[in-house]
Amino acid sequence: MRRPRRGDPLRHASLGHLTLVRGPLQPDVPRALVPDGPEGTSERLRLLPGHHVELVCDGRVFDVMEEEIARARVSIHLCLYIWRPGEASLRIERALAARVREGVACRVLVDAFGSGPGFEREVRPRLERMGCEVRRFHPPRVWHPLRWLMRNHRKLLVVDGSSGLTGGWGLADEWLGWRDTNVRVRGPAALAQMQAAFSRDWQRAGGEPLPPDSFPAVPSEGSAPAAFVQSLARPGAEPAERMLAQVFDAARERLWISSGYFAINAAFTRQLVGLKRAGVDVRVLLPGPINDVALARAAQRSTYRPLLRAGVRLWEYQPTMMHAKTAVVDTHGAVIGSTNLDPLSLNVLEEGSFVAEDAGLNAALARTFLEDLAQAREVHAVHWAYTVVSWVRRALWWVFDRFE
Repeated sequence: MRRPRRGDPLRHASLGHLTLVRGPLQPDVPRALVPDGPEGTSERLRLLPGHHVELVCDGRVFDVMEEEIARARVSIHLCLYIWRPGEASLRIERALAARVREGVACRVLVDAFGSGPGFEREVRPRLERMGCEVRRFHPPRVWHPLRWLMRNHRKLLVVDGSSGLTGGWGLADEWLGWRDTNVRVRGPAALAQMQAAFSRDWQRAGGEPLPPDSFPAVPSEGSAPAAFVQSLARPGAEPAERMLAQVFDAARERLWISSGYFAINAAFTRQLVGLKRAGVDVRVLLPGPINDVALARAAQRSTYRPLLRAGVRLWEYQPTMMHAKTAVVDTHGAVIGSTNLDPLSLNVLEEGSFVAEDAGLNAALARTFLEDLAQAREVHAVHWAYTVVSWVRRALWWVFDRFE
């Protein structure tokens, strides 16, 4: 893949290059990553115009979910990695029940590993009794051990094919207190891409192709060029890594990254160091002492030494779990999604990231980032023992880069 030159802007294009979404009843939708170069051997990110975007942070995501579900007239498509019983679940279940009674089609897709026994025992029966169709992504199979790794980590809500929500949230009570970032989207291209991502996974889980009214003609809703970039849980698929490399390389003034799980490889380390040496203000916000994965903090700290030596500034968030996956690029670029900067997210998992060039979204995301830094502790040094952990991190990257 040809990497963009330093200073290249994120490039936009028209709806010229189309790709077929699997399923006989579904239309073509514009691709987010399109062939580039004389022989099409590389890809570039393409943002398409016409979107209205709104930042949605922390527990407010459940308010926005209720608002979006309440406006549904045709269909509600919900894809989540984590759905657990609790207060947050009951709120959304009630909202779904009200729309299903009015004849709205409700399709729910959850990851079979992330949404485990509690969902199956308590939530799924209630959803099915109210009339929702529920499917599980990649139930574990003893004779197919790789399926244990190939999880669906996306978070998607698509209503009537015309509005959507994506980001890092899960439908569990932890998110009433965790620090997370999401985005509400209206507009033609990104919504079609989000719906297509749901559709592909829905069929892989055994569902029927979505009906034609799932892909309506959506008018332009705003001025923001945007795209939804999906990664697939299959060997060798790395669109998230290619997308992030291009977005980061476009930075000329600032690159502010938040990542709930951070275990970058040598290529990303060189990129961040190179950007810093070129004069870009590179800052990285990561979880602090509160982390839902015990080994994750050791893995992220194993990346610190070369970054700190180059002058990249690092912070660890203190009040609660910092779960956001975002990037602020200069004064217009923004990335919000489910994609962490670790080998699983970038090589194996089913992920999704919303990318936009919008001054308003960029400014809101930058304000939120600075507010988070005020509740974080800057890291100036790290113990030498984390070098040992870095060997494990490199080994994992080596394995997942060759995941076949």
